[in-house]
Amino acid sequence: MPSTLWNTREVAAYLNVKESTIRHWVHIGYIPHIKFRGLVRYQQATIDEWLAKCTVGMRRTPKKIAQEILEGRD
Repeated sequence: MPSTLWNTREVAAYLNVKESTIRHWVHIGYIPHIKFRGLVRYQQATIDEWLAKCTVGMRRTPKKIAQEILEGRD
């Protein structure tokens, strides 16, 4: 099944950023996009994959932090 194609307004709303931010990201090659006959479009599945790659994990879990506090290390 083909992925949904979004325009700049739709992807900006999805990511909760301004349209100008999306246009800048396209200009610098930061966000995955498709250019077709002068139109810029974004595939929902590709944006979701890109977001997953941007996710940063926690360095220390809350349990580890609590353990360090109890041991006197912070």
